[in-house]
Amino acid sequence: MNTFFPMLKNVIIFILLAVPGYVLVKCKCLKSEHSGVFSKLLTLVGMPFLILSGTLGVDLNGKTALNLLWSALISTVLTLFFFFLSGALATDNKSNDALWNKKVKGMERFCAIFSNNGFLGLPLAAAVFGASSKVVTYLVVANIVNNTLIYTLGTYLVSGDKQTIDIKKVFLNPVLISFVLGIILNLVGVKKYLPEIQSYSDYFKGIVTPLSMTILGIKMAGIKLSALFASWKNYYVAFIKLVLIPVFSVAVTLIFYRFAGLDENMVMTMFIAFAMPTAALSTALADAYNGDTDNGTVYTLFNTVLSVVTIPLLYLLLCLII
Repeated sequence: MNTFFPMLKNVIIFILLAVPGYVLVKCKCLKSEHSGVFSKLLTLVGMPFLILSGTLGVDLNGKTALNLLWSALISTVLTLFFFFLSGALATDNKSNDALWNKKVKGMERFCAIFSNNGFLGLPLAAAVFGASSKVVTYLVVANIVNNTLIYTLGTYLVSGDKQTIDIKKVFLNPVLISFVLGIILNLVGVKKYLPEIQSYSDYFKGIVTPLSMTILGIKMAGIKLSALFASWKNYYVAFIKLVLIPVFSVAVTLIFYRFAGLDENMVMTMFIAFAMPTAALSTALADAYNGDTDNGTVYTLFNTVLSVVTIPLLYLLLCLII
């Protein structure tokens, strides 16, 4: 319970951080396409240093290593389960184009399954639990799983074509590289002999939260806000993503917590991993593979707006349970 109000406060602050990006576009100081530059800076600089900073500060021992494996296993199994479940839950589209119907349905499934762990989950976990907390460390592993499945199952859903699965991006993504580098540097004790590496990483990790929310604000300025509330499908996808999936994920993790002796931090990790709104990559992948960009943008933004309410409320319920 003592972390509920920090969680609520940080979720609200995160959303308010989107205001400058929104205002700058509306005032014509920025253009919507400028978000791509910010995204590259965030993906290639901010996120790697956030992960590196957190990994350097972890006390690596046998128990921690086992919990990292648990994080990978639980997040993988749950995501695969939701992938198959989403096929039955997705709604039908009335277009005569079979491939387009598949892409529209695929985008709906993508937005219901994959979370914005990188841009929102990790910064939120770092703000509430601390950048060097076990929650952040476990969440990094869950995020690696998330990214791996986004560039495989996710690209298939958005494009409607299995040939678009990009194995190269799975192994060369900055999240995985920075995590592996952080583990190596931690094991050789570099922080003890060269503490400046930690300080250097800390400077750059500070750009993650404001940049990620600025990007969101820029995207919000590019659409009519009324469109977010216009279709029942927006509410349907949001319910699956923000309520059904996180509740089920936490319930499964609590079973392991009770009977397998898992760390309480693992429960919090899986909550953060699956309660976040839709991954920001939804629109980027739709652009790359000629997918359903319009619905991808609306689902992602709508989920993000509603998460201001759902994340604190579900977190409060979780705190009451454990």
